Amino acid sequence: MKKHSSQPRASDSPPNRAEAVTLAVETMGAQGDGLARVGGTAVHIPFALPGEVVRAEVGADKNRLIAVEAASPERIAPVCRHFGVCGGCALQHWAAAPYDAWKAGLVEAALAHARVRAPSVEPLKTYPVSSRRRAVFTARKEDGALRLGFNASRSHDLVDIEECPILLPRIAAALPRFRAGLKGAMAERGEAKIHVTAADNGLDVAIAGPRLQTSARHAIEAELQAAGAIRAAWNGEAIFINAPPRVAAGPARVLLPEGAFLQAVEACERDMAAFAVEALDAAGAAKGPVCDLFAGLGAFTFPVATRAPITACEDNAAAVAALSLAAKEAKGLKPVKAVGRDLFRNPLGFQELNAFAAAVLDPPREGAETQARALAQSKIPAVVMLSCNPASLARDAAILAEGGFELTRLAAFDQFRYSAHVEVAALFRRPRTKKGRLAPALR
Repeated sequence: MKKHSSQPRASDSPPNRAEAVTLAVETMGAQGDGLARVGGTAVHIPFALPGEVVRAEVGADKNRLIAVEAASPERIAPVCRHFGVCGGCALQHWAAAPYDAWKAGLVEAALAHARVRAPSVEPLKTYPVSSRRRAVFTARKEDGALRLGFNASRSHDLVDIEECPILLPRIAAALPRFRAGLKGAMAERGEAKIHVTAADNGLDVAIAGPRLQTSARHAIEAELQAAGAIRAAWNGEAIFINAPPRVAAGPARVLLPEGAFLQAVEACERDMAAFAVEALDAAGAAKGPVCDLFAGLGAFTFPVATRAPITACEDNAAAVAALSLAAKEAKGLKPVKAVGRDLFRNPLGFQELNAFAAAVLDPPREGAETQARALAQSKIPAVVMLSCNPASLARDAAILAEGGFELTRLAAFDQFRYSAHVEVAALFRRPRTKKGRLAPALR
């Protein structure tokens, strides 16, 4: 039998149509795929690890791992029976040490690409496997059978899951109840999205899909309540509300508006909040006043408010109302002011920012470029930035650096375990001159 070379010839290039080839995996790509080369062209192989020799199908709409011919010593057994088919996880097969180093490297590489001088990333904060408190499932009904799960990797095909080890046990345990209730509630060939959040006092379930079959309303209500749901809605219309869902934000308890953003892992949220408070203490801004930009439900507002008065700016009206109510009910806090403001269209200007001792930012994935420019122009002495995207954080960090800030502390958090996502927290400070004055701002 002819042996396949583990290295493609230098003259080779990816085929125009799908073709099985043997490749040597060189490194891990930024999206969690093994990176090999055909000639001078990079090819990404899902579920392959650095140092492995693999047989893969390349050149189609998506590359596919066929077999591992020489496995890496870093390859481990996945924790889920659906791994490799379900698209929810990319890296259950990689040992912890190289995986952690790779995640920290994603942050370092993004800042280096943006030419931002940065300290070393602190050791990656990790969390137990079964810690995810929110999930979005897809349900489809065909030929009388209901499938419930996640899409396959790089596909619209639905994987009917029997388990999901990354979820909090109370969400995973509810899957059979969801399946039973939806089977009777959905019409043939229907599809629905099921948004599930584990609040502190029960599950919050929001279903979006075809019209709920009236005859099935009682049955799905019974199944969802048996699953531990305290609130359920279908296309925005309440099925039942046994109690308003609440979540902790520092010392406050916040009513959870339907569809509001919530950090996926509660312990990660606490760690990022602790970073913000410690960073403000280190920057001498603990007595405030502080502004919290893109405040959401106050995940970082309330921990900071144990130290300093704070103004929380958020665009979502329901989140602003929930934050404001929680601030009135909480005890032992410095003054908290909730402000409805679209910071993309109407960022705080540099003169407004000059009234604050520090700023905390937790923008969406696209970052806060316009707001960062205003911060760079201001005289504010310290900024804590929290981000779910190292690339946009690096871009905004470069803007702050141009405005005279120095990045003095950097941490990473593995909130979305087994994925290519990593949370980042960074402290930026204006250096002081020999006379004790702050370095001038960008104008």
